[in-house]
Amino acid sequence: MSEDYEPSSARGRRWFVAALVAMVSLAVAAGVTLSRIRDADAGTGPGQALTDLTPSEPSSAVAEEPTASAPAEKLATRAPKEPPAEQASPASTEHGATGPAIARFAVASKPVCPSGTDQVRYEGQPVRLEWKVTGADRTTLAVDGPGVYATYGTTDSAELAFPCSGEPGGEASHTYTLTAIGENGTKSKTITVKARIQETAVTGDS
Repeated sequence: MSEDYEPSSARGRRWFVAALVAMVSLAVAAGVTLSRIRDADAGTGPGQALTDLTPSEPSSAVAEEPTASAPAEKLATRAPKEPPAEQASPASTEHGATGPAIARFAVASKPVCPSGTDQVRYEGQPVRLEWKVTGADRTTLAVDGPGVYATYGTTDSAELAFPCSGEPGGEASHTYTLTAIGENGTKSKTITVKARIQETAVTGDS
């Protein structure tokens, strides 16, 4: 008999062991698969945790968007209803616009001091002022200090005597203050007018 001869019973045992190992491997694999399926259905397995995290993040972000935009909508709704400071500002602007304002106050004709000789004397010329004011009911003039010289209209003029006292060659100076008076207050402006003092010549017949 040859040494490589193997009884049929030994070959049958090896085949049975191999088949048994294959069946056990398949059973284990099937058990693992079933276990994963049960865990997924129960929501406790790792696969389920990953599935829950993925949709939960966008859903929470969607839920937060309305709460974040809600305050902005409320502020946008309330903003036009709370303008106390803005309402006070136009009132003060209108008050300033309707208050008295002096558009013009100037010398229309310059004064001239008297001149000539002791025999022939030439009288000087008065000063003529003119003005225009807005937002006022009337105007007043003061000459060389406080006090009202006369009352005038809002667009008016005045011709005033211009005294020329002082040394010949010097200057005579007078100040004029215009005040515009209205319901919303007053507005004043002062100008100074000067004229040269003329020398009076003395003739030999005096």
